[in-house]
Amino acid sequence: MTGETTGDFTQLLLGLCAGALLAMAAAMLRAPRKAVRWSGFAFFFTSTFFALKLWSDQTGAFSYEARVFVGIVAMSSVGWFWLMVMALFNDCDDYRPAMFAAPGSLALLALGHQLPGDSLMPLIWALSTLAQAGFAIASLIIVVRSWKDDLVESRRRVRGPFMAGVALYILSISGFNIWEVFFGAVPDWYPMFNAAMLTLCVLAGAFTFIEARGEMFGEDAEPAAIRQPEPAVRTTAPIAAVNGHAAAQAAANEAFAIDRAAKADLDRLECLMSKDEVWKEEGLTIASLALRAGIPETQLRRLINDCLGYRNFPSYVNAHRIAAAKSRLANPTEARVSISTIAYDIGFASLGPFNRAFKEEAGVSPSEWRRKALGLSSPIPEEA
Repeated sequence: MTGETTGDFTQLLLGLCAGALLAMAAAMLRAPRKAVRWSGFAFFFTSTFFALKLWSDQTGAFSYEARVFVGIVAMSSVGWFWLMVMALFNDCDDYRPAMFAAPGSLALLALGHQLPGDSLMPLIWALSTLAQAGFAIASLIIVVRSWKDDLVESRRRVRGPFMAGVALYILSISGFNIWEVFFGAVPDWYPMFNAAMLTLCVLAGAFTFIEARGEMFGEDAEPAAIRQPEPAVRTTAPIAAVNGHAAAQAAANEAFAIDRAAKADLDRLECLMSKDEVWKEEGLTIASLALRAGIPETQLRRLINDCLGYRNFPSYVNAHRIAAAKSRLANPTEARVSISTIAYDIGFASLGPFNRAFKEEAGVSPSEWRRKALGLSSPIPEEA
């Protein structure tokens, strides 16, 4: 390709990316969970500005004021990506106000690029690059770390092809920004390479997000009812065979068998969790629970997600732990037992994670729960 043809092709790719990103932003508005819906919309919408920024860098079509505005919005997209990853893969439903500093700080750094004078520019460029790389790495860590505990199969499948790809793309941009700072100019092939990589990410995202499937976006699943088959009525000749519907009867029998198997698996799981109290074991994993229950790990994931309605394994285990903690905190005979002792007894390695899990489940701190349950005017002081 000649330089002019390459430039035209790059601009075409970026235009297509901008349109597809807007379509994905609109699709995210159909996501069932509020945190996923709005963080996903914000990420894809601000990413549209990133594609427009690359297009403007190629064509010079925007005015100075428009370039400044587009650049500020575009840089915030990495922060919105981190928030979307938190909602989608970390099941974060309520953002703390401080978390919005992620896109906000990146927008401020982009604004700092417009400050007069060159003395601070290297520092601002370095901070911008490090911040974007930092949020990308944090997103990758969340995606990878939560993979083994995810119970939603469609989310497990999407981690590799899209979320990790986007994070790696962000890291590659940061790498070229570092190249530009230290070597003065990026290679001539970089604009087209950047547009092509962005296009691949957008295509993967369109395949994944253009239809906002409830289970993939963390929709709260209703526990599936375990159907109990009616006792089979035996006759001298199979009814289905007489009516010529042997295949339909076989399918119905298979469905009943699946239901019976699921009920038996749930009974074994309930015995382990309620009678044996395996949830007390520190570091319990879904792999170790599957081994003890004699259930294939994939089947156990589906069972807990489809039949019990949990999106990730820690929330399932913590539900049992917090229920036990509530019972002990409301017990007058254990009023002098420290909260930290209770936390350790039920399987938490430290007090911090217990407090966070308890407040997420109960809406109040353990000490506040104990105070209200025991009808006390002030919390019982912790024993050393």
